[in-house]
Amino acid sequence: MKREAQQMRFSRFTFEILTMIRQYDSVSKFVMFEYTEAISKLIFGNVKVVVLGRLATEQLTLKTHHNDGTFKIQFSDGTTFILHIEVQTHDSQKPMPLRMAAYHGLLLDEHEIPVYCCVIYLHPNAGRTDTGYYAYELNGCEYRIRYKVIRLIEIEGQAILEAQNPGLLPLTLLMKRREEMNANRWFDECVNAIRTADVNPSDRDDLLAAAGIFGGLVYDPQQIKQRIPEAIMRESSVVQSYMEEAKTQGREEGREEGREEGTIESILTLLGTRFQSDAVQALKPALETIDDLSRLKQLLIAASRAQSLEAFAQTLHE
Repeated sequence: MKREAQQMRFSRFTFEILTMIRQYDSVSKFVMFEYTEAISKLIFGNVKVVVLGRLATEQLTLKTHHNDGTFKIQFSDGTTFILHIEVQTHDSQKPMPLRMAAYHGLLLDEHEIPVYCCVIYLHPNAGRTDTGYYAYELNGCEYRIRYKVIRLIEIEGQAILEAQNPGLLPLTLLMKRREEMNANRWFDECVNAIRTADVNPSDRDDLLAAAGIFGGLVYDPQQIKQRIPEAIMRESSVVQSYMEEAKTQGREEGREEGREEGTIESILTLLGTRFQSDAVQALKPALETIDDLSRLKQLLIAASRAQSLEAFAQTLHE
């Protein structure tokens, strides 16, 4: 998969490539960071809040943890707290309650003020089993955490359209539509609401681009392309930011893969000087499935110490 991603020609941007890549994470962060107060109201209701600042999304412990968005927020009475938001396109492989408990503990330790957490699920089928709750207890020892679960498909999109809060408009395509309205008409209404929103033209294009990317989760790409011109998608700041990030990531992955390939060649060369060459080459496909450089380095050391090719093969398949 990594090699296929590297082969993408980012400089030859097309709407189809953007839809295929589906960088929902990047555009979700754009909406969160640019319209934090709007997202806060979605979470807490119509409570007046002031966003004091965006906090680092990286917590460094024995491992580095990245979260989607963390902010310092203040209520109207002066109370300050940390708001942590995770945006999920689909269900998480690791149970979400465990992930949120980990994030909560790290943020509480770092900031020493109340931490409120929320998960926003984008896809209509995502988050159905997320209880927003994690707890255990034994003989007086207890741990308990509750976090808010927001499934966009359960929110009445019409109310959001009528409120005309620009930061939430791109998300309406994934919200619950009016019963009498089919998906195509709903798509048009959501896009038209962005086109008439009281924002400057560049912000409007960014919101349209965000809507186009979010819409890729449930709508036909050709329909999106017809309603949101490719020029807007290509030139909006949110897409440009994504493209620069993708280029950087591609270069970093290229360097990493180069180191992996070099280590694999070193392993094969070392084994070839010690054991029968044809049998050594038979191990190459198994080595090429490993994309962990530290694991390959361990195997390089094992290759230098192995008493037989069979012993190395056993280590390889452990």
